[in-house]
Amino acid sequence: MAPIINKHSNNIFWFDICPNNESNFISVYVIMDKKISIIETGPASSHNNLLAGIKQMGLNPEDVDYIIPTHIHLDHFGGGGHLMEICENAKSIVHPNAYKHVSSIDSWWSGSREFLGSIADLYGKPKPISKERLISAENGFELSLGHHKIKALHTPGHAPHHITWIYEMEAFVGDSAGLWYSDIDRSFPVTPGYYRHDLALESIEKMEKLNLEYLHYTHFGPRPADGVFRETKREFELWMEIVKQGYSEDKSSKTILNELLEIRPGLQETHSSHGPHQTETHLGTVEGMLNWIRREYAKG
Repeated sequence: MAPIINKHSNNIFWFDICPNNESNFISVYVIMDKKISIIETGPASSHNNLLAGIKQMGLNPEDVDYIIPTHIHLDHFGGGGHLMEICENAKSIVHPNAYKHVSSIDSWWSGSREFLGSIADLYGKPKPISKERLISAENGFELSLGHHKIKALHTPGHAPHHITWIYEMEAFVGDSAGLWYSDIDRSFPVTPGYYRHDLALESIEKMEKLNLEYLHYTHFGPRPADGVFRETKREFELWMEIVKQGYSEDKSSKTILNELLEIRPGLQETHSSHGPHQTETHLGTVEGMLNWIRREYAKG
C-alpha cells in the first residue's frame, strides 16, 4: 500500500515510511521548491516504502535535487546511499563529522551494530555515497532551494553530527528536541550512549531563540512550536534529576526507568505500545544520562 501523503503547507509534505510495518515512527519530509529536497530517508529496510512515497507525490527519482539528513543514525539516514543510487541528479548534504562515515561506511556500520545489536540488522546495512555527491554543511551553511533557503544549525546535543535544518519559520529537528508522540501530546528525551547533557540543553536553547512556528520531528510528525522548547528543556532537566538521584542511591538503569514510567504522564504508553524499533529506547536514554553523570563525577 502506498504511503498517505500529508500536506503541511504549499512547500512541505510528509509521509510515514513504516519501517518493517511499524507506523507512526519515522516521518520523511519533502520540500517542493524550485529545487526538490528530501529530509531524512529512514533506514535501508524502508527503502521501498520511501520510493513508493516519492512516486505517490508524482515525482520521479531524477527530479530530486537534494537528500538531507538531520544526522546519520540508521533510523534517519541508513537508507541514504540506497536512495542516492536511484536519485541520479541529487547531492546529499551532511554534517562535516558525518562526511567520512557516509563515504566509507565500515566504521559507521560496525559502530551501529555494536550499539544497536540486532536492531541494526533490522534496519539494514547502509550503502556508501561517493564524495563527489556529498556537500559538507558547516554551522550556518545556507542553500537556496528557489523561493526560500534552508540553513544548517549544528545541534550536537543528540549526536556530534546532528544538524537542525531551518526553512523559513520552520525546522526539521531530527532528535534534537527528543521524541514527539502526537497521539498523547507529549515529548520525551532521547539520548545516545555517549550523551552530553550540557550540549543537549544548549541545542534546545539555540532553537528556542529562533522563534519558530513549526517543528518537524522525524519521530514523529509536525508540531506547533509555541512553548515546546521550554517544555522540552524542563523534561530533559527533570529526567536528569531523577537519574542523578538514582545514581546517588546506586540504582540500576531499569529501576530508574521504572520510576520515570510511574511519574511521567504518557511514558508507560509509549514504552509498551511501539514495536521492536523502539524497544528499550527509554532505557537507553536513562543509560546515556547515567554515562554523562559518571563522566562528570570522574572529573572530580
